[in-house]
Amino acid sequence: MRGARFAGHPIHPALVHFPLALWSTTWAWDVLGAWTGAQVWWQTGFWCLVAGTVMALPAAITGVMELTALEKGHPAEDIAMRHMLLMSSAFAAYLAALLVRGGPSVPEGLRVYAALALSTGGLGLLALGGWYGGRMVYEHGVGRSAPPEG
Repeated sequence: MRGARFAGHPIHPALVHFPLALWSTTWAWDVLGAWTGAQVWWQTGFWCLVAGTVMALPAAITGVMELTALEKGHPAEDIAMRHMLLMSSAFAAYLAALLVRGGPSVPEGLRVYAALALSTGGLGLLALGGWYGGRMVYEHGVGRSAPPEG
């Protein structure tokens, strides 16, 4: 059984770049917002956070499809489970950051520190989860086609 494909290529790797980019830049905007106090950075971070969270849904769905297509006992099975756990945790951290912020305006009081902490934690989880995803592809060939014979 194979996971979600388009023209023979797995869809999941193409979709993950959007939440990775949007969520990781959220951290930069949050730091700039906290450092400068300028609302523009908090607004930019908020909308990157919203877009990253929305884009994470199709990436997660296709990721689960890839996971269920992985044969039982595959050498990457344990790595795939760690990848899924870490990415699910990153999603939870970014969703919590979105809820803590409450909107695009500058967070007040402890919400500033909570937003920064959740964004920082999410970034760490995202980086580690992405590393496991890379291991699945580059060490175990998950999602890759066999090279053509000849």
